[in-house]
Amino acid sequence: MGKTAENRRASQSDYVVLEGVPWVTYEGLIDAIGEYHLRHTYDQGTLEMRRLLYGVSWKDYLELLSATADLSLPHTYNEGTLEIMSPRKDHDWVAKLIARMIEAYALVADLPIQSIGSTTLRASTGDRGLQPDQTYYLASEPLVRCKEAYDPKTDPPPDLAIEVDVTSTSVERMPIFAAIGVPEVWRVESGRVRFYRRKSKTAYEAIEHSIAFPFLTPADLMRFAKRRAEIGENAIVREFVEWAKKASVRKPK
Repeated sequence: MGKTAENRRASQSDYVVLEGVPWVTYEGLIDAIGEYHLRHTYDQGTLEMRRLLYGVSWKDYLELLSATADLSLPHTYNEGTLEIMSPRKDHDWVAKLIARMIEAYALVADLPIQSIGSTTLRASTGDRGLQPDQTYYLASEPLVRCKEAYDPKTDPPPDLAIEVDVTSTSVERMPIFAAIGVPEVWRVESGRVRFYRRKSKTAYEAIEHSIAFPFLTPADLMRFAKRRAEIGENAIVREFVEWAKKASVRKPK
């Protein structure tokens, strides 16, 4: 497929809305992918555009990342297909709360950790990339300490990625995580969390205990996350840290 490849007929659900897009970012985005039948509307910082684009070259994808470096742009790129997702509050709060629990425990336990947040990850060989919800270096943290930019050709992949699925996506993300080499992925979907371990260059398998935090199970994590309906986030984080300090000295069954 080239730049003249036809995109599928889009319904209203085939569009995403991005808020707070500066004019200069909009111009850069259009320069990068404007020729891929990018049907869109831009009005005073609000950009509505087609969710799926086909036949996008790796070069143009990298230009898109450069143009939107200061913009949160949840997306998946897989061998020419680019899917862009709208940020949502119900999506963000779950990822942020889990992140707060992990980071607070790492601080108290004095565990090496580097958060690279939603930094776009790319396969070292090209053709695949995505923006996760949250990502961390843990065991590999000494290898990237003090580095300011992620370079897939020289840096190891992050040790842990967190994905929160509140809407369906058209491009499968797990095979891309596997191609990038992320050892562990936590997926939150339909009110449940599942832990996955990379078993090949294309697939993951479900696991009961985290690799990065061996004392932690999916049920443990969601038990605390669901407390948000009862108490504030600070209280949840404190409760989780106190529980984790005790649980970490016990060996998982």
